[in-house]
Amino acid sequence: MIENARVDTGVEDKAIDTQWWGYSKEHGWVILDRGIPSNAPGLKTDLLFLRCRDAMMFEAKRESWKPPLYRFAPNYIRDLASPASDEAAAELEALKARWPEFELEIQRVCREAKERAESVRVEEEKARKEAAAEKKRQLAAEKKRQAAAPES
Repeated sequence: MIENARVDTGVEDKAIDTQWWGYSKEHGWVILDRGIPSNAPGLKTDLLFLRCRDAMMFEAKRESWKPPLYRFAPNYIRDLASPASDEAAAELEALKARWPEFELEIQRVCREAKERAESVRVEEEKARKEAAAEKKRQLAAEKKRQAAAPES
């Protein structure tokens, strides 16, 4: 899928290699951060995007990440007529300058999701251990009842 190739911003930052900047008719300018584990290539999970206009994260089906729903930023700008292409290019550059802010939001959302998942895992483990302990108590009580019952 050539349309969704990596954007080269010229910024000397290895994290920049994980960014895919694009445009969606529904969401406007968006960023797909490949640093998010669920966004790694080759997976079947939904993709997590950051919508630039409000710095909100949203999920999209991986199979929807293709033109015309999502356009690679340079291709989107190239296909616009002037002066709209100049305006879009300036808007994109202004948004790229906000990457540190966007990156913090992405990290916050991912951290909170990880914390929620860990909390759920801990609660499930606690419930499993409590159920096992209760079963053990019930078996011990039944064994005690059987030992105390007169043999027939």
